[in-house]
Amino acid sequence: MKPLFPGRRFSFLRLFIAILCIALVAAGTWSWITFTRTAAKKLPEPWFGGYVDVTATPSYEFESKVGNVYRNVILGFVTAGDGCQPSWGGYYTLDEAASTLDLDSRIAQTYKTDRTVTVSFGGQNGTELASACSDVDSLADAYQQVINRYHITSLDFDIENSNLDGYSETATRRAQAVAKLIANEKAKNKGKDDTSHDLIISLTLPADAKGLTTQGMQTVNAFLDAGVTLSTVNLMTMDFNVASTSITQSTLIKSSLNAAHAQYKTLLYSRGKLFSDHQIWELLGATVLIGQNDTKNEYFTLDNAREINTFSLETSLGHLSMWSLNRDQQCGENYTNTNTLKTFCSGMKQTDGEFATTLGSGFRGTPGTLVDFDNASWNSSQQAYPTWEPGVLYKQGDKVIWNGNIYESLGNNENEQPDSAEEGTNAPWRIIGPVL
Repeated sequence: MKPLFPGRRFSFLRLFIAILCIALVAAGTWSWITFTRTAAKKLPEPWFGGYVDVTATPSYEFESKVGNVYRNVILGFVTAGDGCQPSWGGYYTLDEAASTLDLDSRIAQTYKTDRTVTVSFGGQNGTELASACSDVDSLADAYQQVINRYHITSLDFDIENSNLDGYSETATRRAQAVAKLIANEKAKNKGKDDTSHDLIISLTLPADAKGLTTQGMQTVNAFLDAGVTLSTVNLMTMDFNVASTSITQSTLIKSSLNAAHAQYKTLLYSRGKLFSDHQIWELLGATVLIGQNDTKNEYFTLDNAREINTFSLETSLGHLSMWSLNRDQQCGENYTNTNTLKTFCSGMKQTDGEFATTLGSGFRGTPGTLVDFDNASWNSSQQAYPTWEPGVLYKQGDKVIWNGNIYESLGNNENEQPDSAEEGTNAPWRIIGPVL
């Protein structure tokens, strides 16, 4: 029999090249399909929300704020109290916060006005729950107590200082506990078409002008290893230790975010998550420190706020925030040292709420779920306030109960019914929230 191709011999090299070409075509096709499917996903609309230091004095009345820039509020910080038990800043148990700070009623009032609440775990001070709880189950239970009590679906994990320790046992436990929370929530909602109650998870991490730190990237990896889908990686774009007379903070913030975009893209692509550049911006966030920063001569001005607002809207940054709403006012005339950071004022010349109004302009999204107050079950806060009575002289700060709500007197008043229609500076009372 004559050979089919006279003069030609079988070549392993040609076979290898043919197989390689087929493999490359297949890999390219898979990558294109994966990229197309991923890029087609619609991500949540970008949102703005300011942080509130819940335990700071004087107390910030987040429940009374109105306007779109106050639609989303982030309450911080939940840390460990007695052992593996959640507390507010290590100062109040959840029950103590309800009775002393009226926190449950204030959160309920926020929901009644169609606003969202995110609770932030961790923060700069105190013992983080992930360090205090020795195993995944007990840590997940501690997180679940907060979720159940306040009906939250949006959780933020602010990991910084000694808690930011890369691929540690604590970091792994934290991520696995969050993964368990998500799995439990999905199991509870199995078979339901409504996915609005799925947990929204954000990570808040320190950054510098070069983006996320090595430990920050390792923390992100720990969450991804545990199978957690992050809504946003939120950079703490502050305290760059550069005098603002040399380089403006807005310049440093934009540099940090551009670098983080490249870092996060590389990380996601290495895991086969082929998001588009636009989507990666939607998966990032930034939190600025308004006014005077911790470093002397470093500050974030209203001009910086306008620049960062424009940059965020142009890039479709997923989340913009500020620390803190407590500080969004001008310091009184007695506080002349504007080089020292204060917890209750910005150190800048401004009107009340001007930073939130500037930074939040143009944002329309919300994290988590709008809670239906009427159909939610609440812990009884058992506030021991008297019922309002006519003929009694009430002084500023006195609290009473009237028609199922808690009210606080805004000045000396008598025979002024708490549910008076008067508003603003003429109002004799301020509603705190419902009696639960």
